[in-house]
This record gives sequence, structure tokens and C-alpha cells, in this order.
Amino acid sequence: MRRSVELSLIVLSVVAAASALGCDSRRIGPITPHVSRIVDVTAGSGAVADVDLLIVVDDSGSMREEQASLRAQIPLLVQGLTSPPLTADGMPRWNPVQSLHVAVVTTDLGTSGVALAHGAAGGCGVDGVGANVWGRDAMLRTDPSCGAGSVAIWNEGDDPIAFAASVGCIADAGITGCGFEQPLGAASRAVDRAEAGFGRPDALLAVLVLSDEEDCSLGDANAFFGGLGDPRQLSTYCVDHPELLASMDELAASLRGSREDDHFVFAAIVGIPEELSGAGPAAILADPRMTYVPDPSATNGLRAACRALNGDGTSRGDATPGRRYAELAQHLPDSLLWSICAESYAPAIDELTQRIGARLPGVCTTRSLTPEPDGSVPCFVHMTLPTGLDCSTLPGALALGPDIDGRPVCDLPQAIGGGSGWFYDTADATCPRLSFSPDAVPPLGTIVRLQCLVDVERPSLPAGG
Repeated sequence: MRRSVELSLIVLSVVAAASALGCDSRRIGPITPHVSRIVDVTAGSGAVADVDLLIVVDDSGSMREEQASLRAQIPLLVQGLTSPPLTADGMPRWNPVQSLHVAVVTTDLGTSGVALAHGAAGGCGVDGVGANVWGRDAMLRTDPSCGAGSVAIWNEGDDPIAFAASVGCIADAGITGCGFEQPLGAASRAVDRAEAGFGRPDALLAVLVLSDEEDCSLGDANAFFGGLGDPRQLSTYCVDHPELLASMDELAASLRGSREDDHFVFAAIVGIPEELSGAGPAAILADPRMTYVPDPSATNGLRAACRALNGDGTSRGDATPGRRYAELAQHLPDSLLWSICAESYAPAIDELTQRIGARLPGVCTTRSLTPEPDGSVPCFVHMTLPTGLDCSTLPGALALGPDIDGRPVCDLPQAIGGGSGWFYDTADATCPRLSFSPDAVPPLGTIVRLQCLVDVERPSLPAGG
């Protein structure tokens, strides 16, 4: 049996093309018209059908409205993964997940185990009887009223509406947490602990952070608090001493674990200017509004990167520049960064759903192709490779030249009789799809274009026409 690797497909467009015919004095028979169907896809190096989603929620006192905004979009997230949107042709843009696990942790790690006699960040880590110097310690949230344990589980065939309600309930984290936020450290700790079996090794792991403060995940807690003078200056001390914080290399390695890049997705709805939502980390970090600037009038002593406004134009809160989230995104390909000051988080959740969905097993391409006896179809596959690669990395590929952005474009041969290349996979008669031989799997980040000539019925002419 030929082994194959299925490609995640996102159908973007269907383009009709008419055949140009020259004049001829001979009588000819009926011509069967064709259309050219084009499917653009973004490649991953393997696909999964199970997804684990970890939501990290800032539970400090300034997060009431932002938490509500996120919870309002959870049904959109669940629907997008369990029942994907359709294209104009009525095809799903990606396959639904077969299993979805969702867990929630908060940003409250207290003072990372250091007891403070003078108190810090609203009393977090104060020494004494019953002191909780680890805060909520990245334990997965539970609430008996939510109808789920510490991990909300949806399997194919379950009710997605009831599941979304359970997730929204668990994500209602409250606003009584420590005001010294360590969201990336909390995410890392939760993933490392693999509490309640969360973080299945064969599942795609997605991490979504919601916070209006800069990440201050500690690397050396004793040195940090040993050098801290005024506990009211925690935020400025945090940004002034990055050497005492957890490094980006450590956090990226801990979060991703042994997963390949295409089995991990990082997203953060944090303090960045609203118009930079969805931009790459380099562009975000280069913006002057993302610079740490002392501001004595600000609650945390730093100038805000953005201000969230109510419908009447009044402010509902500021957000500190979230540089560390962007720095982490530079270590994790295809990360998503969005402004917490946005009026609605729906665009962010829709984009996150697409990025997760693009990693799932390939969706049906078209049911209009009729393979020849040898399995071939009247199609060609062009691949636009990431910068730095060339067509020699794919067996039998022909270099067609660079695209307008300078990336190499290759023509990949159709695999006939078990050879190398792509093939039209009809193993599932209800969902034929584009697949690749193991040695021709497109590198992560490749854009693949499948174009096929498809016979269509000739419209009948009215009588006398």
C-alpha cells in the first residue's frame, strides 16, 4: 500500500476560464466546455485531527470587560473548529476537529514561591499563616457548575453548543488574582505539569493568552524580589530587569515541547496598538508605542500601548506594551498577536480558528474529477516555497522562477503508479483530496496551487436558439 501524507486545505477561490477557439471551415461536433478550478493551500508537514487548547486568562482587577469580551467569542471558536465555515461551493474550508480539549489557567503565580514580609502587588506572596506564595499555581480551573472537570472535552458527535457554554463558564476566571501577572510562565507550568491528562502528545496544542499587562514571568524569583525596593514599582522593575525573567528560548521550548512547528499555535490578545492587530512580531516590536516609557500618572508606572474605549468614547482601561509576547512569537512560527484594546475579539478568534484549522487533515478538493485508469487527473500543482528553499528539495520538481516576492515557484510532477509527487487520493470516496508521497511533502509555509480542468455540462439552448 502506498503511504501518503494528506495536506491541510483552505479553499480560497474558484476561477472560471473560457477556452479560446480559432475559426475553422470544417463542421465540428459538440464541444464539451471546461472550467479551470483553482485551489490554494497552505502546507504543513503532517496533520492532526485532535486539538488541545489552553486559554490563559489575566484574572487581575482590571480585566472584567476583557474577560467578558473573550467569553463572548468562545462559541465562534468552538463552531469554527467543530463545524467549519463553507466556501461558495459549499465545501468546508478545513476539516472539523475530531476531538477538542480546552483548559483554562490564570496569570496568578503569586510571587513564584518567594514569601514577602512587606507585601507586593496587592498582597500577593505576603508572609504569614495561609500565605499563598504560588498564587493559583497554573492549576487548571474547575467549577462544578460548569458541567465539566478541569478539562472540557468535545468529541465528534457531541453537542458543540453545550460544550461552548461549559468552556465559557470555566473561562469566567474572576478578577481577584494577583496583580503581578506571569501569563507565559503560567502557560509553561500548566503544559509541563500535564494536569488531568491535558496536552496529549499527538494533538495539536494551541495556547491563547489574554492580558492587559506585560508578561513578568520570573526566571530568578529570589534575585528579583531581593532587589525590589518599592513593591509599588513591580511593573517598571520587571521591564528594567529582563535578565531576571524567564528567557524566550526557555519559554518557547517548554510550551512547544517535542511538537513540530505545525503542531503548535501561539496566540496572544495583549497590549499592542489596535491597528497592529495581526501584524508580524518584528513590525510590532519596531513601533515606538511598544517602547517602555515611564509614566508616573499610569497605574503601573508605564505608558500605555493602547487604550480601550467604550461605545460612548470613554476609556475602559489601558494596556501596557506587551513586548515579551511579540518576542516569544519570534520563536514560534505563524503566531498570532492581537490588540486587547479592540472593540471586538471576533476577528482575532476567527483568525486563530483558521490557523488551527489549516493544520487539520485535508478537506475535500472537488467531487468533479474523474481519474484515468492509472489514477491521473487533468491537473497541475505549483508550489511557492518559503524564502531560502529551492525546487531541488522536492523530487522531480521543475523550477518555474520566482514570484513577485522573490520566492521560488516549482511545478511538482503528478505521481503515477506509486512514484514521487502529488496524487489525487480517492481512498475516501466521499472526500477525495490532494495528497503527496512521503518524499514530496511540502515544507511548512509552502503555498500550493492545484489547478484542474473539469468537464461541465453544456447548457441546453432554448428551442429555435
